[in-house]
Amino acid sequence: MATLMTFLLLAAAATTTSVEYDSQVDFSRYKTWSWHREVTPAANPVAENRIREAIESGLAARGISRVDSAGGLLVVYHASKTTEIALEPVRNAAGSTPTGLRYVEKGSLVVDMVDAASGNVVWRGHAGGALKVGGPSEIAEQVKTAVEKLLEDFPPPARRPVP
Repeated sequence: MATLMTFLLLAAAATTTSVEYDSQVDFSRYKTWSWHREVTPAANPVAENRIREAIESGLAARGISRVDSAGGLLVVYHASKTTEIALEPVRNAAGSTPTGLRYVEKGSLVVDMVDAASGNVVWRGHAGGALKVGGPSEIAEQVKTAVEKLLEDFPPPARRPVP
């Protein structure tokens, strides 16, 4: 199982995102959504709340209302953290650690939207990047920025009828 994390993505410039969706789905038919029970939450309660708040406000801004159950979409997310070793050039004394090794924490957030009737994932977004230490307000801003970038073009454009 993936290591749970304190979700702290860097600003949008350092966050990479990708989105894929089923182009045969008419997203304009979705008016409501509910949380799916199988999320992989962030270990930090502040980060966990900020992820949920960012997703809720992002979807509300797009005219999709949250309902406690029986939403047209089920939203599930997975948050994770990994630690990587970054190597500095051996001869680069300025700005490097004495060993030339630096541990970099990277975070990832996957948001899936599942059609409640069929059980199929109809939209998936992924945001990832280096993690940055911060307090509650920095966490909120970093999560908000990442989720806004993910939902930037949501809902996808309406499918065009085949002539």
